[in-house]
Amino acid sequence: MAKTSMIKLPTNRTLYYETGDLSTAGYTGVSPINLVRDLAAINRHNVAHTTSKGVPLVYRCAVTILPKIRIETGSGNYSDVFHQDAEMVQVADFQSAPNTWVLRNAMVKAHAARENMFKQQGVKKSERGAYSKTIRPVWDGTPGSFLTPKHYETSGGADMTMGTWDYTALKADDGDLNHIKLSYAGITDDSIMAIYLASRGQIRPDSNTLDDNDNQPADSNILRQLLSPTLGISSKDDDVVALARDEQDNPPYDLTVSQGDASHPVLLGRQMIGGRAGLTSTEIYDIPCGIMNITALNVFMDGGASNRNIGLNIKVEVLGAYEM
Repeated sequence: MAKTSMIKLPTNRTLYYETGDLSTAGYTGVSPINLVRDLAAINRHNVAHTTSKGVPLVYRCAVTILPKIRIETGSGNYSDVFHQDAEMVQVADFQSAPNTWVLRNAMVKAHAARENMFKQQGVKKSERGAYSKTIRPVWDGTPGSFLTPKHYETSGGADMTMGTWDYTALKADDGDLNHIKLSYAGITDDSIMAIYLASRGQIRPDSNTLDDNDNQPADSNILRQLLSPTLGISSKDDDVVALARDEQDNPPYDLTVSQGDASHPVLLGRQMIGGRAGLTSTEIYDIPCGIMNITALNVFMDGGASNRNIGLNIKVEVLGAYEM
């Protein structure tokens, strides 16, 4: 698991976050964390999700969850943690894109498609933004929907001001702008992994269908369009397609492109504090592209109480980064 070739990072690598209130009835979707954006903000120094060739960087981090202090200001009251409930346990699940060859190849191909997009439109590198040399992905759709790290100049902390973090988008012909997503929301899988798999096609075992669309790259796939010399569609050779169908194999993995195993987020870990679980919990995770999602809730070892919905604090110490 150890990686010997680490990427040089800025000196301040510790970030603090705070969630909103958590539910006692089910998981609350906490906003994801963009470590790369936040490291750039706190160090006043650009940090990248990928190398200059599009290879994803994996950020190894020690993630600690801590109780949020509930401040009481009324006469005779006092501040507390866990609502003074020894039976309350706070649970946080951390997810990321899968650390697999699919994500690696998808990001490299997206990088190549983006470079060709600019080239075909006659856009020189000197005409592009100072920080546009690498891809900046989003989690599952909306740019900017990330937790903001805290500074602690004031008691209890306050959100950092941050800068402007521009996210990467692709565009082919008259199509819509496509942000590069590490996950997807809703029923449509438009993650970069699904788009990559659709761009290369999946030859299914024992497939004798005459419909090329079942087994071939989607004609409307943005990566194929942008990598074509004319922003068009490459021709297909029916004889080669037929030969591939006859040479059957049975891959030991899910061949589904949209919402398949390859594009589902993976659980990095589950951490608990409170009750009999202790005051803090720390785990080390390897986080592809430096972006992770969080869901959390408050649970009880007895009957509990529905109004005990205080959130929690999150400390992330970036230990290093390496190429996927």
